[in-house]
Order: sequence, then C-alpha cells, then structure tokens
Amino acid sequence: MKKFVRNELMPLEKKHFRPLASGQPAALSDEENLKLFKQCKELGLWALDVPEEAGGANLRQWPLVGVNEELGYTAVPFTFPPDSPNLHMMLATVNPEQRKKYLEPYARARPVSAIAISEPGAGGDPAGMKTKAVKDGTDWVINGRKILDQPHRQGRLHHRSWR
Repeated sequence: MKKFVRNELMPLEKKHFRPLASGQPAALSDEENLKLFKQCKELGLWALDVPEEAGGANLRQWPLVGVNEELGYTAVPFTFPPDSPNLHMMLATVNPEQRKKYLEPYARARPVSAIAISEPGAGGDPAGMKTKAVKDGTDWVINGRKILDQPHRQGRLHHRSWR
C-alpha cells in the first residue's frame, strides 16, 4: 500500500495541485484512473472491503484504517476500486438476477457507479425522497425532482432536474 501511494499517486500531485490552487476540483483523467485501476488489480488492491463471494478481499475495518492512513499522505483524489459504499448497498438489496447483471460486473471493474439522492426539501436524506420509478412496459418512468447527480467520474458535478 505504502509503495503504491508513494510510487503511483504522489508523482501525480504536482499536476493536481494546479486546479486546486485555482479553486477548481482536482480529478484524475480517465487514462490515469484506468492505469491505476489496472495496477490495483495486478497488486491485489481491488475490492479491498468487498466480500469474497463478490470478488473482494474481505478486509475488515481495522486493516482499512491503514489503507486510509496511507491515502492520507497524498493529495491525489483516489479511491481504491470499486467504489465500495455503492457495492455494499447493492449487496444488501439486489435479487439474484440483478446480482448477476449489475453487481458482479461492477465488482470486477465496470461500470462505474453513481447515485442521485438529493431532492428539494430532502437534501441527501433517502428517507425524505419523493421521486418514484414505475415500470411501464419495458421502460421505467421516473417522476420527481433531483437537484444533484454526482457520478464518481472526474469528480465533476452534473446538475439535472428530472420531472
């Protein structure tokens, strides 16, 4: 872990300090992320806190403290793949068909996850959400308003309002 942070992430800091210094978000490029993700796979740094049955290393919280401590030595915005909070949410909620179609490919490398839970009057509290999705034949109809959709990719904010 220490070698990965020192050898792979720290050399990227100079490039990522420029946007931060000008008030812009710092984000790794797709090329940088792909290279780092490939290295994570090769070094066994993939899905560190994901259960083994989903393709992970099943590290508990205590060893992850060391992982996060090492990440704290660099300003480069990097999260070890995959983005496990969303993966853990899927582990708790998907049925067997969804597990095969969505969770397993996500745990292996693709796709990248995103979640949109902010609504006027509810903020980021899922308990206050009013947006509903209803199946209409082969399509889904989404009724409600979202004020923020923030995918992980590039750390950019994508504002959308859905009705």
